[in-house]
Amino acid sequence: MKPSTLLTLTATAASTTAFTLPFKFRRDTVSTDDSSNNPNRRLVHSPPTYAGNAHIKAVTGSKPQSLRAGAYLPYNAPASTPEHPNANQDSINSVTGTVVIPTIYMPEFGPTAGNSVGEYSASIWVGIDGASAEAGNSTGSANANCNPLGQSLRAGVDIFWDGTLGGQQTPFVWAQWYPAEHAQGFLDFKVSPGDELRFTVNTGPHGNSGGGVLVENYGPPQSPKGVDGKVKIPIATGSLIWKDMPGLCGAQASWIIEDFPLQERPELPSALGNFTDVRFAEMGVATWLETNLTDEKVAKELKMLEIYDAGQGGTLAKCKTEGEGEKVGVVCERVVEA
Repeated sequence: MKPSTLLTLTATAASTTAFTLPFKFRRDTVSTDDSSNNPNRRLVHSPPTYAGNAHIKAVTGSKPQSLRAGAYLPYNAPASTPEHPNANQDSINSVTGTVVIPTIYMPEFGPTAGNSVGEYSASIWVGIDGASAEAGNSTGSANANCNPLGQSLRAGVDIFWDGTLGGQQTPFVWAQWYPAEHAQGFLDFKVSPGDELRFTVNTGPHGNSGGGVLVENYGPPQSPKGVDGKVKIPIATGSLIWKDMPGLCGAQASWIIEDFPLQERPELPSALGNFTDVRFAEMGVATWLETNLTDEKVAKELKMLEIYDAGQGGTLAKCKTEGEGEKVGVVCERVVEA
């Protein structure tokens, strides 16, 4: 695995409203005026509340409810040594990944299929923590018993299919320090299905209160040397920087597809769209002690997640590793399996 290109951040970085970076830096807290590039609705990037909706919970004897597919790498800090006395406090401080924005369709099978005037969605993100309650033995956070499912720094893209608009595809790119704030969008960041996005997520030592993300859109996938042998250059970039935020566990690198609720219905997961296969590639991981984890280690130690929602038909997305060496990746497929 080639070392990731990382943002250089510290806990004393400038605020999110004033920071000098060599690329456009803007964000919004509400919809932009460009309706062609924003969905009519937004997702709540937090679990459903399920208030008054017990019928969508997993039925007796079925698998536990899970609205998160993809893969994560739990990081177990090595034991400290005289040469490296802080090794046992090591934690993940950078995660990268690329993904091609899939095409989303109305499902043809399962209880949610065939709603031609409905809205379907899915969310794809890369981040630090947020995948599972498994914490490994990393003690990098202030709380040695830190639950990595309770907080995360992540960047992603939401995809929507809107039947009232003839099946319009409206990807929306966002970043979030969860749960301290709502997901933030990027002003003037143009994306379309089929574009290749690269996400870089970074935090300071021990998951401290400084962090940031960089999102790059390279347009339709190119060769490593770009079009006509030229170096690949992003057609759009966006970044966010945070300071004075709750610390992270730094115990997981996460590449996730998630079924979040719509803002209008936070108690229910959105009807998951039928999407073309999602492939996470260029999966880079680094720790604050400057350890770059290798492709071989990532491939061997990745743990897979699948979406299971009895109310939507059972298992809805399954993932597996694919390829080897520098081309190793995780491929997630949309399914309906009772």
